[in-house]
Amino acid sequence: MDRELTRVELDELLPLYALDALDGEEREQVARYVERDDSARAEVLSLREAVALLPPPDAQAPASLWNTIESSLDAPSTDAPRPEPLVSLGAARVARRRDRRSYRIAAAALAVAATVAIAVLGIQVARQQDRIDELATEMHGDTVQQQALAARSAKDAHVIQLAAASGAGRAEIVMLPNGTGYFMDHDLPALAEGSTYQLWAKVGDPAAPRMVSLGVLGGDPGIVPFRLSAPTTLFEVTEEDSPGSVAPGDTMVMSGVVA
Repeated sequence: MDRELTRVELDELLPLYALDALDGEEREQVARYVERDDSARAEVLSLREAVALLPPPDAQAPASLWNTIESSLDAPSTDAPRPEPLVSLGAARVARRRDRRSYRIAAAALAVAATVAIAVLGIQVARQQDRIDELATEMHGDTVQQQALAARSAKDAHVIQLAAASGAGRAEIVMLPNGTGYFMDHDLPALAEGSTYQLWAKVGDPAAPRMVSLGVLGGDPGIVPFRLSAPTTLFEVTEEDSPGSVAPGDTMVMSGVVA
């Protein structure tokens, strides 16, 4: 190349430079331009970041994007014509159309890359967040289970067996001296929507005891931790209408006396 490129021409070559698709004098001139011009350097960095975010090869850009690119490539250019020497007018126009098409293809490809990357990354982030939520739930469940198992194996643990009021059925309550308890190891069937199990304890003066709720267990309970600060003589599980009751209803499911 025997001339210096104009700023407009240098700007047009930035997409190809970002794709490392230039060589020779063109590449050297664009490299010098990027080094001395902050806006050009920022543009190249932005384009390269878009390329770096490209999704795996099996990710496809929406068909509408490619249709738009093809339409834009086929559309006539609105650039103002530059004066050309008559002797080279035909060849120069052919070269300019070829170069302009290359610039537009590179810019369009980078635009598609950025669009596809953003869309795919958005899906990946959503999926990762779902997995994080699932793991958090699993970890919480594992923690409660581990705590309950550790409590049951403790030397000072008090294990109370609950038996069904009618028919087969059982559950276990593990109590620690500090008032921490776990409702666990049960075979309660899942309830229909709108109903819930509720755990109660009989506390207070033996001559005038009262039932206090230790928690609503839900319609399909797992291991449920609770706290009890007063001595108790009886645990009871009832079936209540959701979201629970302030006093035990008539449907007692199982109970266990504290020995």
